[in-house]
Amino acid sequence: MSMGTTPWPDTVNNTVLEALANHRRRRVLRVLRNEGRTSLEDVATRLVAQETGMALLEVTRSDVEEVLGELAAVHLPRLTEVGLVDRQDRTVASTEHPALQDPKVESLLEPDTPEWDTVLDCLANEYRRVTLTTLIRNGRMMRRRQLAAEVTTMVHGDDDDDVVERVLRDLHHCHLPKLAEAGLVWYDMDKEMVGYEGHPNLNDEWLVADAEDTPRPILSMAEQSKEMWTLHGRENVTERGRSLCEQADDELFMMFTLRDTVETACVRRIQDAIDRGVDVYLGTQNRQLRDLVREHTPEVTIWEPQLDWLNLPPNHEKVGRLIMTDREKIMVGTIGEDGPNGRPHETAITGEGVDNPLVMLLREMLGSRLDHLDAQSEDFLEQIPL
Repeated sequence: MSMGTTPWPDTVNNTVLEALANHRRRRVLRVLRNEGRTSLEDVATRLVAQETGMALLEVTRSDVEEVLGELAAVHLPRLTEVGLVDRQDRTVASTEHPALQDPKVESLLEPDTPEWDTVLDCLANEYRRVTLTTLIRNGRMMRRRQLAAEVTTMVHGDDDDDVVERVLRDLHHCHLPKLAEAGLVWYDMDKEMVGYEGHPNLNDEWLVADAEDTPRPILSMAEQSKEMWTLHGRENVTERGRSLCEQADDELFMMFTLRDTVETACVRRIQDAIDRGVDVYLGTQNRQLRDLVREHTPEVTIWEPQLDWLNLPPNHEKVGRLIMTDREKIMVGTIGEDGPNGRPHETAITGEGVDNPLVMLLREMLGSRLDHLDAQSEDFLEQIPL
């Protein structure tokens, strides 16, 4: 099973979660986070004080001995094994393990009850994490078989009947009872229905945010944008491009790499924009495309950008199309490898609003050239970036 299939912080793996699924080990990490490198005796003393409510000066040597033995024999070896603690002679310190730099993991350290041990023990299994993710995304009760099919797809990438049956058995006999015991799900075995319950200390967003949606180091401070979208597939990207052409009131700015990214329907929409009094500008290094647009819409200002569309090495995607409407709506698409139909796969990001970061970035990159496109010489037009 691949951890990449599970929407969970990249810094966390099963062994880390298993190590954290013990309230005393979490206390050790909190002590080391606050104290830095310190002696085993100091850690044990602080644990006794925390667990009994005693002042540090009231803790005696005999109070420390039992805790010290358990630390040395059980907890510190486990924390050292997973790379969270560095032990040297009689001193210990927390490491710079990526998990300990993740704000989410810091919050996992705070709950201090055996009940939280059970929750983390559940999260230390990929099938159980994916089960919770699936239930949250559905937002309702699910039949056990449907849940098994979706979990199988997320973990294995397909819904092979034999694999679904195996996952179904494992869910019924192992995973769902454990999740129900932890209070994370409601499970009616007789009716074969499952629902998400959650836990007050578990942030549901950690389970449903895809790893590729937002870089993990900024998730704790980022907000999901209501003005930025991602499009996948040539059909969706093309449709968004047509929509932007139709929405233009004053100005339509476009750049294209491939001839076949501009279809007949797109040319018609360019002509419609011109008929509405929209100023249209198109840049491309593709001679066939320039000839096509000149033939059907001679009113368009056409130029050949000097740079080759920021093309990356052949094994990377390249910018395929850019459309900006009235300087407040943007779409930037990339061209990937050819799909089964022989056409390259396309992905695009699109945003709207004068203060939208994507719109602002492209306006800044193009600069004052946008104000003078139709009045400049060809030499000047060839210097337009991108």
